[in-house]
Amino acid sequence: MKKLVLLLLVAAGCNDKNAGNAQAAENGHKDFLKIEPGSPRLDFIKIEVVKESDAASSVNLPGKVGFDEDHTQRVATPMDGRVSTLLVKVGDKVRAGQSLVELTSPQVGQLQADALKAQHDMDVAQKALDRTNKLKPEGAVSDKDAAQAEADYKKSRADVARTSAQLRALGMSATDPAVRVALRAQIAGTIVDRPVLVGQEVRADQAEPLLTITSLEVVWVQADIYEQDLGLVQPGAAVAVAVPAYPGEKFDGKVGNVGEVVDPQTRTVKVRCVIPNADHKLKPEMFAKVEVKDAGGHKIIMIPAKAVLSDGEKTRVVTAGEDHSFRVRTVTLGPEVEGQVRVLGGLRPGEKIVTDGALFLKHEIEDM
Repeated sequence: MKKLVLLLLVAAGCNDKNAGNAQAAENGHKDFLKIEPGSPRLDFIKIEVVKESDAASSVNLPGKVGFDEDHTQRVATPMDGRVSTLLVKVGDKVRAGQSLVELTSPQVGQLQADALKAQHDMDVAQKALDRTNKLKPEGAVSDKDAAQAEADYKKSRADVARTSAQLRALGMSATDPAVRVALRAQIAGTIVDRPVLVGQEVRADQAEPLLTITSLEVVWVQADIYEQDLGLVQPGAAVAVAVPAYPGEKFDGKVGNVGEVVDPQTRTVKVRCVIPNADHKLKPEMFAKVEVKDAGGHKIIMIPAKAVLSDGEKTRVVTAGEDHSFRVRTVTLGPEVEGQVRVLGGLRPGEKIVTDGALFLKHEIEDM
């Protein structure tokens, strides 16, 4: 009995497909399939009307946890040299001003020599200027010589300021004995990266930092929002962040900034969210879902994710006509959230789509 029913369904399907092919050939179209009313195949197809929703008070965005760049230091070396001592390791908490790395460099001696020479030149220029100022009222010095003495003094004073600033940046003075140069923390935080090794040669122009320090008390979550949705998000809006590591738990924060540039490839804009992280549960590079609350109740179109057909290159749905005709249509969609997908383009409210059986209809249409 079961075999007989199966054979009947197959036969009905073949008859319907042949009828659809005949109709397509008659009309000169091959991009749709028509199923006759009453066909058993319709029992396996579910059709839903595309609706526009105005009940959404929030919008969900994909994102990633990152450093709070306002409280992050990527430590670089101001000179070429060799790492002699590493004073911290990954995970250490450091305070502002704490020594992190010690370097040896021949440039230190040169800086000290330049500083001493600049100081000597300034002392000589100061004496020459004092003598000029003393003799000028008596007419023993010309105006030209007086101006030159003034210029020499100003130049030597600038050289002293420059060389002294370079040494102060290294925590040294011109009279200190040649010692190792200590690189210090400018902020309090945690060492999260330390690629440098003892004995490694380092350069002032190298791109990779020696260490990275950041305060994990606050993190930034960078999210992507489609350009069509920019009106839903404003700086200062409340957000709730969820990460796979802590199911059911949300971390509250706010939108810190909405980007000014649209990515030409993804048509999205970066949204920076500021999230307090006192327990350090949120780790940089975690994937996150950002829910922007009170998005203003704008109308949006959502369809079931099971209606979406994707081959890796195009995203499609199967639309249904009033006469039981079916067509494959390319659409533009946002990310999936809880079984629903946001429609960004390609569908209008009131149209009908196939939610169950779409894949089989797509294959039949394409095989015609």
